[in-house]
Amino acid sequence: MTLKTVSEKNSIFFGVVFILIASIVFGAGILWKSFVEYTGNASSLPEVFSGITRQAPFTPHELPNERDGIIFTFTIPRGDLVQFMDMVQPKLDEIVAKTGKQAIIDISTDEVEVINKVERNQADFGSLSTMGYVNFMDNRNIRAVLERFSDPPKRSIFVVRKEDNIRNIADLKNKRIAFKSKYSLPGYLLPLQELSTFGFDPTGFFQQESFSENYSNSLLGLLNNEFDCIVIASNFLMELPDSQKENIKIIHESKPLPGGVYIARKDRRMSFEQIVTGNFMKLSETLSSNEMFAGMFKVKHPDEEAYRSLAREFGHGK
Repeated sequence: MTLKTVSEKNSIFFGVVFILIASIVFGAGILWKSFVEYTGNASSLPEVFSGITRQAPFTPHELPNERDGIIFTFTIPRGDLVQFMDMVQPKLDEIVAKTGKQAIIDISTDEVEVINKVERNQADFGSLSTMGYVNFMDNRNIRAVLERFSDPPKRSIFVVRKEDNIRNIADLKNKRIAFKSKYSLPGYLLPLQELSTFGFDPTGFFQQESFSENYSNSLLGLLNNEFDCIVIASNFLMELPDSQKENIKIIHESKPLPGGVYIARKDRRMSFEQIVTGNFMKLSETLSSNEMFAGMFKVKHPDEEAYRSLAREFGHGK
């Protein structure tokens, strides 16, 4: 019998390992080809991806009254997505239960996409911020069906660390501040107006301005000494645990603000709309304002005049 050398044995072993790895890669490629949906340009993809659809994974084609689900589309900061789904899905299920349909959560990349989906019948209801609605209510095919609110009313608040020697807006001169985004009413637009009201020119007032896109990120940055002050909405503060509230203090709060809205198409009334909006309001009465994501479900009939006033003040309205 011929004895194989150690080198030959190793070669056989690695050959077998290589074949196993190749089989796994090939099998994974088949699975990807069969099941993955790709939403971008697939022309430059490897051959294994040649069968992947270029369509988005969720594109409803039926009219709202014909499909089995009621679709709600939201824009959610990525860091909040898992918590959002866990907290919001059960409440939406409760809201649509008596319609004979199921609640479907759709996530949009921005508020323009929310509006587009509602207008194109790809979503039944969309969630918009206050300014998102103010800026588009007259030039897009949308209407407000519910207004979100807080009790006490929503305000824009300036927050600093509890131990810092900052007592009012004047003390923020040459400090580092974090806003939410340039399009947020409570997180940017109104705070700048508040500065002007007190006689300060917002241009060059702060040493550094940052945009966190997320109140949670702003708070984390404040507590980690990245910012000296942050601007957040009061309803976000109400939902914070006491362990975080005890480390911060409010140095200024604005006038009350109307909340964001749920929209539907202006030229359409859905057969289940009254049930959904009615159940939203019933659920609203059972919620405490400091529950997580309570602000998504504390609702009332929209006050159109309040949005008209904001449009004249901050937006495009007359």
